[in-house]
Amino acid sequence: MRLLNSEVLGEGGVPIILMHGLLGSSRNWRSVAKELTNGSALHCLDLRNHGNSFHDEDASIRAMSDDLLYYIEHHHFSEVILCGHSLGGKVAMHFACGHSSLVTKLIIADIAPRSYPPEHHIPTLDSLLGLDLSSLSSRKEADELLSSSISHWGFRQFLLTNLVQEVEGFRWKANIQVLRNSITELSSNPLVVEDRYDRPTLFIRGGKSGYLRSEHIPEAKQYFPHSQFEVLPHAGHDVHVEDRPGFLAAFQNFLFSA
Repeated sequence: MRLLNSEVLGEGGVPIILMHGLLGSSRNWRSVAKELTNGSALHCLDLRNHGNSFHDEDASIRAMSDDLLYYIEHHHFSEVILCGHSLGGKVAMHFACGHSSLVTKLIIADIAPRSYPPEHHIPTLDSLLGLDLSSLSSRKEADELLSSSISHWGFRQFLLTNLVQEVEGFRWKANIQVLRNSITELSSNPLVVEDRYDRPTLFIRGGKSGYLRSEHIPEAKQYFPHSQFEVLPHAGHDVHVEDRPGFLAAFQNFLFSA
């Protein structure tokens, strides 16, 4: 096994492990982690094929969950608090159901234990793969080339955090081709019917997001019977970015509740 790259802030307490979404990285949690470090060690991970972690042809949720187990065992943690956004939330749900004795509390940011249409991500991944990195002269040029297929400026800037300039030319940090090949599996429900996690769980959802809606709550409670749900009405899918104060308040209230 290979060890995931991580950013670690703070020390003490039950370690809190934070996992990002598709095409994200540990840096997506940096601002939140800085405000949660009082008395706790925060471990912001790069999932495999993302950030500065290793690349591998196996991009499955199961493999990412195994990576998490290896990370926990490597650091000799007897228990952790687990939080994941989107894809990271799927990994967190899968891991918690399989290793419930290691996870004291679970926080899931704007994702449900269900399957999603893989077609949602394919245009974005294909646009990134369509960039000719060998001919790029600047990040600004990459942004301009992507603008015809990805109109949202903020989303393009998020995607371009994956673009790294080398001494000669550019490369993608994320293993985009493998993620594209695996998008059907990554979009599917990470759980099976008999999966259960019987410890405290918090789902934080964006009121402007369609990823986790009210009609998904009964399904989520089948897997997570001790779950509660918090809505941030003015946030979209990136709840921890779009309403950081609201996210932090919900997160901390849950951590300090019985």
